[in-house]
Amino acid sequence: MRDDYSVNGGLEGILFNKDFRFSEYTTYGLGGRAKGAFFPKTEEEAAKVFDFLISRGERFTVLGGGSNILASDGYFDGYVIGTKYLSGIKECNGYLSCLSGTTVAQLLKFCAEKGFGGYEYLAGIPATVGGLALMNGGIPEKHIAEDIISVRIFDNKFAELSNENCKFGNKHSIMCDINAIITGIKLSKNAVPREAVKENIQKYLFKRRLQPKGRSCGCVFKNPPKKSAGKLIDDAGLKGFKIGGAEISSSHANFIINNGGTANDVYRLIQTVKSRVFEFCGILLEEEVIYIGEFNDFDS
Repeated sequence: MRDDYSVNGGLEGILFNKDFRFSEYTTYGLGGRAKGAFFPKTEEEAAKVFDFLISRGERFTVLGGGSNILASDGYFDGYVIGTKYLSGIKECNGYLSCLSGTTVAQLLKFCAEKGFGGYEYLAGIPATVGGLALMNGGIPEKHIAEDIISVRIFDNKFAELSNENCKFGNKHSIMCDINAIITGIKLSKNAVPREAVKENIQKYLFKRRLQPKGRSCGCVFKNPPKKSAGKLIDDAGLKGFKIGGAEISSSHANFIINNGGTANDVYRLIQTVKSRVFEFCGILLEEEVIYIGEFNDFDS
């Protein structure tokens, strides 16, 4: 990684990786190369990169913790804006201000040290707060939308979206539908004894120990209304089903594990699951995983 991008556009000093590989930045450990990746450290740097790529008509994608992502095996003819270094938390009057690349682990460490509670349910999720806001992430009992006051975005100008204007839904928000980058979020601040926060974090980590081991993106499919995607997949007889090096977990059918396969193996398995579940019960599952790059359709 070099420390500047030597072109006109005011990007000097912004971290740039000209040999970016998605496999090194995603929890699946899969994906090919991109043209390159920018890693802004401030909201102002993120805005500069966004404007630079837009002004040149370049294709790009924003990448946080790399969970919930399936990047194709082929070359991505575009750039990546990585939020890895766009991190930091400030305690403000009545709320916590987090840059979008702040990880769940960083947020919980801050809360445990300062005595702020309510976020322990996120423990163990390998995500950034920006990614959680984008997808309204969380657990079945609670999602991040319940704690968000507002989200800061840049789409040629900075704007602050109130919780209501984010239009949070089932693993979705308005930010999924607009060409913008999330630069930060404001979270509610709730004072809780430090020891209680630490104990709750450990409780949630203990619960997550039962989740499937191996390289995955977490849950692949959204739960249909009043249904469990994992149970539907299990009932369709697909637990343990494999395509190439991709396998449906035998312990949780909504997890697909990468056992040395390719992104195309995972993609084909996802499409097969959708087809088989629809044949079984007439429900078309909707992916929670986000695709980056091109994938070939096929007949399952």
